[in-house]
Amino acid sequence: MLVSERMKPAVFVEPDETLATAARKLRKDNIGCLPVCQDGRLLGMITDRDIAMRSVADNRDANHMRVRDAMSVDAIFCSKEDSVEQATTLMRQAHVQRLAVVSADRHLVGIISMSDVEGSGSERRPFEVIFYKEILDHAGLPHHSQLMRVSVARGTKDEAVQAAIRQFEETRQVTSWASAADGYDVLSIHVGESGESLESLDLTSERDAEIRARARVLWEQAGFPERQDVELWEKAARGVDGESKAAK
Repeated sequence: MLVSERMKPAVFVEPDETLATAARKLRKDNIGCLPVCQDGRLLGMITDRDIAMRSVADNRDANHMRVRDAMSVDAIFCSKEDSVEQATTLMRQAHVQRLAVVSADRHLVGIISMSDVEGSGSERRPFEVIFYKEILDHAGLPHHSQLMRVSVARGTKDEAVQAAIRQFEETRQVTSWASAADGYDVLSIHVGESGESLESLDLTSERDAEIRARARVLWEQAGFPERQDVELWEKAARGVDGESKAAK
């Protein structure tokens, strides 16, 4: 099967649009990256991380900063004539969930994602675990910036979460998901009485939220150390679980 048979129309931004505009498009479509095109030709990609690191983290105004100032020019893409297997291999090797699809003259013709090649919309899996970073938008308000979305075909919710965590850690090459993400949400998918597909979103558990807040305090008290995410998370988890056990 060819990429052209599975790809979807691409949402994109132009290099002179603002980062705020790009961020709104990312949030609207619940995606983590956008192709950047000029007159239809692919120039690069911009991700939610680009916006966070090159605008928000540097205290620059996303309403004035342009996409061309934050985008990556080394965009990963495939051809519409490539096979789905080739596109899947490329995504896995590059640790990305989406690829721009281009014509022979590098004009954007679509987008293909892991969810596109793993099954059509009628084959929705029962759980999707969405790992995220919490970043501030141009107004200083926090929101979830998606890092990775993992579909799990079967099992209980807890089993799905554990399977997704293993895949996230393997893909990101980290020993603990908490060192790379701020949290995860779980999308449960089931069929209603009339045969319709129903979805319910469960936010990160209350336990994880408590651990995250405590780990942040420990990090600040320790003087903002680097590469101690796992240790601080585990220490915070022991504290939360200890208090919960004592309360019971």
